[in-house]
Amino acid sequence: MTGTARKTPRHSQTRSRAAALPTSHDTTAAPLWAGNRWTTYLLIGIALLYAGLAGLRTVADTDLGWQLATGRWIVQHHSIPWTDVLSYTARGKEWIYPALSQVLLYGLFMLGGYSLLSWIGAAACAGIVAILLRRGAFITALLAVIAVPLIAVRPEPRPEMFTELFFAAFVSILWFYQRSGRGPLWLLPVLMFLWVNSHLGFMAGLAMCGAYLALEAGEILSPATRLPALHRLRRAAPWLGLTLLATLLNPWGPRIYVAIVRQNEILRIHRRWVEEWSPVRITTSTVTQLFSLRDPRSALLWLVVIATVAIVIALYRRKLAPAIVLGAATYAVLHANRFQAPFAAVAVILGGSILAEAVVAVERKRRVPPAVIKYGQPVLALAIVCLVLLRVVDLVNNRYYLTAPSTFSVFGPGETILFPERAAHFLQENRLPANIFNDYNSGGYLAWTLYGAYPDYFDGRSIPFGAPFFVHMVELLGESPDSPDWQREAESRGINTVILALDHGLSAGLLALHNFCTSQNWQPVFLDAYGAVFLRVTPETDSFLQHHRIDCWAVPLSVPPATGSRRSQAERFRSLLNAGAVLVALRRDYEALEPLQQAELIFQDNPFLHFTKGTALQDLGRFSEAEAEYLTAFSLGSDEAPHSLARLYNKQNRHQDELRILSQAVERSARPYRLYVALGYAQLAMDRPQDALNSFDRAEEESPYVYEAAELGQGYRTRIAEGRLRAQQMLTPGQQ
Repeated sequence: MTGTARKTPRHSQTRSRAAALPTSHDTTAAPLWAGNRWTTYLLIGIALLYAGLAGLRTVADTDLGWQLATGRWIVQHHSIPWTDVLSYTARGKEWIYPALSQVLLYGLFMLGGYSLLSWIGAAACAGIVAILLRRGAFITALLAVIAVPLIAVRPEPRPEMFTELFFAAFVSILWFYQRSGRGPLWLLPVLMFLWVNSHLGFMAGLAMCGAYLALEAGEILSPATRLPALHRLRRAAPWLGLTLLATLLNPWGPRIYVAIVRQNEILRIHRRWVEEWSPVRITTSTVTQLFSLRDPRSALLWLVVIATVAIVIALYRRKLAPAIVLGAATYAVLHANRFQAPFAAVAVILGGSILAEAVVAVERKRRVPPAVIKYGQPVLALAIVCLVLLRVVDLVNNRYYLTAPSTFSVFGPGETILFPERAAHFLQENRLPANIFNDYNSGGYLAWTLYGAYPDYFDGRSIPFGAPFFVHMVELLGESPDSPDWQREAESRGINTVILALDHGLSAGLLALHNFCTSQNWQPVFLDAYGAVFLRVTPETDSFLQHHRIDCWAVPLSVPPATGSRRSQAERFRSLLNAGAVLVALRRDYEALEPLQQAELIFQDNPFLHFTKGTALQDLGRFSEAEAEYLTAFSLGSDEAPHSLARLYNKQNRHQDELRILSQAVERSARPYRLYVALGYAQLAMDRPQDALNSFDRAEEESPYVYEAAELGQGYRTRIAEGRLRAQQMLTPGQQ
């Protein structure tokens, strides 16, 4: 009997071929400089500790209030609002915003107040770093330490915290699956379901899925890696499809994408007006931040440089797709500060893997001196530990928070002191008449504190209000309250009470304070270092005004003494600085010097402190002292000081000094549009018309007065046009 060949079932053959595919080419877990693995564990521990401390700060987000208020509304009404329920100006307009995160935040607040929310923020920051380190080698841990300040910027207790967590998880899962063929892809649709019900940033997860497909497409182009890539794609396809479908599992279904479209329409205004959406300007001056070891804000430039090096290495090694993904993340962060944490996730995981693979390749070729192999990793680890210790000390003693111009928090758990808490209490206690008018930054807090009797006028939600109304509010704050526009607004919306947040970091209310204090139609009834309340003059309010009207130029601004703790000292510093800023805004300059001098005894390196002192001294005619304060403020990074210093020089006909300070300022400022106008006029004074024309061109390019905000910039454009005309007359003989 002849033998017959034994046949293998067809599906078994398929499994055998799949098992034989070389799916794993992951070198990221390979230790750099084997034998010193303890240094990797040391850096991992340092990164987690640093992240936890960087995330532990008082709750100060201006949007948290309306998010807590929405969570409370949902719990109380047992339903999700489909239209605005917090304001009276957008009441009834469609509002689509994920509800799960707001309910969770409200529940956490009810369990432990602001202190628990602070601890949740710290845990989220450490959790993101832990995800980035999940399968990292020494280089990944090194990059994670560098990236901590970027990651710590966004994971405050707010819905965006979930976006940062889930995005880091998507990057980690998809990248390591693409590199090794292994990973819990089933988690992606689960995370996406939670994500789409927590924050509108879920689109970043879909973008990362697209990036994964791009990575596999790059592998398919090469015959050597085509079969493993196709095999991974076949396995991943069902989970990616379920991830896309999971975005529809929300109360609004596919209409959630309408909210994304509307939000993107408003972002074209926010990119010009809201700092977190502003681009990063890379100039010769900002590059010097690379050498600011003590300033955590240097982390962005460090990571951009490292990402650029990784991109070059990837291109050299013909890894086009990873280079494109990393390049796209770098492009995104340079065009909007808000993408710092997602960029950090991509840079740490992808950039760390690319660099680790390159180092392993160099080591295998034995091109590294033995001394570097033996001592390089411990020396680097020791340097990083010293850097982190320096920064942690600055965090704990609040030096970082008191130095940073746009940071409202201090170290530790609890609530910030920046909001107009006493002003809101005064309004409630005396049952002042509705409706209220409030500025942009205080809207969220007031929606949370006053909702019920006092719906807010405007808050940080983009969708129900829209860009035109945002511009309208900005325009009103810049006008006299006695103007016809204000009278029409008050009559049409029934506005009887105005509440302004006066913290110097919020600025809008502080800038409008003097106009309201000099108004005939609105009278002040409350004023402290953080808030002011004004009542409309009507027959119905006359009785209350007779008993409660105050004099803005006589109200004492008392600041409570510190208890001795570092946090108490930091909060007293901020209160003294705010009191000084309010007094300067009211032209009570001599009085302002006392709280400002007391603040300086606590901390000297705050740029706004020296700018405010300079303003008070200039108003008092003490010009040399004012100049010294402005120069100190400018050296510490003040964006306001160059304008005032240039005007001071201009009045003294010191045009060379004016030109010098403005030339330096435009290189450093994140928003130099007004500086370019001033520079153009300074160049005209120095008989440099062509340079002036170039400056006016740059002023027009940088202008925020575009789209719906164009009507706000009539005076700005007029000044540019007049400057150009003068420059052209100087360039054309006979037309003067």
